[in-house]
Amino acid sequence: MGFLCIAAFCITYAVASIEKQGERDDFNGKAVEFFSGEEKLAARMEATPSRACLEGDMLLTSEQKEVYFAMREATAENRERVRRDAAAVFSVWPDRTLVYKYEAGLSAATKRTFEEAVEIYREKTNIRFLEAIDGVYTGTVNPLMVQQSSSGCFSTVGSPGGNGGGRINLQDGVCAHLGVVLHEIGHALGRFHEQTRSDRDAYIRVIEDNILSGYAHNFRMADRPMVAPYDLQSIMHYAPQAFSRDGYVETIIPHNPNDKPKMGRQHMLSRLDMYTFNIAYNAYDICPSDLWSQCRRGGVPNKHCTCDCLPAFEGPYCEIFTQPTACSEIHTDDTGSIYSPGYPELYSSNTECTYVVECADNEVVELDFPTFVVEGFDCWYDKMYMMTGDLKSEIYADEYCDDILQGHQIVSSSNVVVMKFESDGWYNFPGFKIDYRCVPAGL
Repeated sequence: MGFLCIAAFCITYAVASIEKQGERDDFNGKAVEFFSGEEKLAARMEATPSRACLEGDMLLTSEQKEVYFAMREATAENRERVRRDAAAVFSVWPDRTLVYKYEAGLSAATKRTFEEAVEIYREKTNIRFLEAIDGVYTGTVNPLMVQQSSSGCFSTVGSPGGNGGGRINLQDGVCAHLGVVLHEIGHALGRFHEQTRSDRDAYIRVIEDNILSGYAHNFRMADRPMVAPYDLQSIMHYAPQAFSRDGYVETIIPHNPNDKPKMGRQHMLSRLDMYTFNIAYNAYDICPSDLWSQCRRGGVPNKHCTCDCLPAFEGPYCEIFTQPTACSEIHTDDTGSIYSPGYPELYSSNTECTYVVECADNEVVELDFPTFVVEGFDCWYDKMYMMTGDLKSEIYADEYCDDILQGHQIVSSSNVVVMKFESDGWYNFPGFKIDYRCVPAGL
């Protein structure tokens, strides 16, 4: 797991139904520290002797566990059956409503954080959340128990038995972080860890030699349908140092080095998280079938049958450039140049300029930087934010400063590039000249 995520490790006991699966998930019960997420903050992984717990924080029923093992070993011959079994045991919540109940004595801080996370899910998805208050709740769906009575942060996955139930454990004093709670609610709604997807090797490399001895099983791939592109910035993705043998060495390395500080940050739901939850809970049944392709400039379908846009765009399909400041520009010619304010003189203080380059749908953007001199100091002050990847999966931009880009070239993954330059009120530098051109994709 990622930013400040305190997961529960589990001891798997040998039982007949599990022995036939071979040697798996042999947790050693040792509490281990590792540094996770961009902030590199230490997080205590508490040992919890529960034989149903997998990947640190997924508390499964025995039936779910058997199916999850089958998902890890699915073949072309049995994949359809395994996926049917998985859909049956990892059910979504009935009537798109997660019913929850607070354990007596749950801390006020944990309740506040849980409610904050719930509001984010309410805003971004079509999923309803209902607190089962004693003497008030009369429904038949078993509530998800929100508790803090065990060590660690973990959750059941989906709606066990198809009629709700299960529990989220948020250990007092260690789990009341928004990213942690968003992640655990994600499990409760039926999501697995993103890095166990069967297509993950196209995006990340797992360094098994750096994984704590006995914990490599946490990185096993598990087959399931994939409804959205792989999402390194998902709330459900592990951080680079997850289960690190010493807390420092990286266990996951993205193929694109720029993605490393974005992976496992767990500050917010990504837009692909939003999309995946809405797919699972049938939000798009009333929307046009081609809504995904109608969303322009990195837009992602939302629950209102329009598109969730990056900050530079608005409109039902992200078709409008907002031009947030006077110096902001959109470039749609095949070639051109972008200059810092006042170039070739020093750029001015307290500047914020957004630049967009948009090519044809079958093209990508080449960016050359003959001049790039921006205040350095690890980009604390002046900086250029850039989104040059697949914009549908972008929520965290790359940051550049100093002269790191001077003389270099960047080629985008899509036909649109979004850049934002910010300067503070102190020192001014020569700035930048960026030459761009649209070229056919795949060259």
